[in-house]
Amino acid sequence: MKIVISHDIDHLSVREHIFKDLIIPKYIFWSIVELARRKINFGTFLIKLGMLGKKNGWNNLDELLKFDKQHGVNPTFFVGVRNGKGLSYSLAQAQRAIKAIRDYGFDVGLHGIAFNNFERMKQESEIFRALSGLKEFGVRMHYLRLAPQTLNMLDQLGYIFDSSILSSGSIAQGYRINRMVEFPFHIMDGAILGPKVSYGLCEAKAITERLLNKAEAEKKDYVGILFHQRYFGPDFPHYRAWYIWLINHCKERGYKFANYRQLMDKG
Repeated sequence: MKIVISHDIDHLSVREHIFKDLIIPKYIFWSIVELARRKINFGTFLIKLGMLGKKNGWNNLDELLKFDKQHGVNPTFFVGVRNGKGLSYSLAQAQRAIKAIRDYGFDVGLHGIAFNNFERMKQESEIFRALSGLKEFGVRMHYLRLAPQTLNMLDQLGYIFDSSILSSGSIAQGYRINRMVEFPFHIMDGAILGPKVSYGLCEAKAITERLLNKAEAEKKDYVGILFHQRYFGPDFPHYRAWYIWLINHCKERGYKFANYRQLMDKG
């Protein structure tokens, strides 16, 4: 069984959000909620607040790239080229991130914002193609937003794959939508560790293990896992610990890491 790791890049700095969206107030609010619910301790709470004053706070891209390379992970990253729903970094930032990812030899696709307007979706595709230098690539929609016609429009725009469907229960596998392959994924960091859920690190590990066991018992080809690069930092210690455990656990079980391009012939 293959493990497909992907990373959505929603934030590349704290400063990009100043006067542009409500991400910083939400971050402070949910940090207080987590402290009150004892999901984090006071030391972590102070680290979270201190991160707001750091120039590269919430980035963690270099650290995650190095970790994945050292551990044989071959991830797919998704980078946005339009602002919306709390994604506020510039095209210059996006281009630097794309270059860093490609310099490590990792695959990169678009983190799409527009999902129900063909012309806007086309513009994003063209911008990403120009920034990345790639002729073909995949996509994942920001916040997994899909309208009834979204997947067909993505296919019409020439994306080779999409991975915007979270399918944790049935562990759905890849299937074709005309020329494009749809690759559902199955575990998302925020769904098992986010401030809105009651799970802690131990429960998150147990949920992950149960899903891996189920997938292996059902002889699935792959399990897709989404980890946001923002969480690979000291202000999100449970997320970081879970991801490090996950990668080592998958290696111990003998799973092979693959990216979505490497699954294409299975779609």
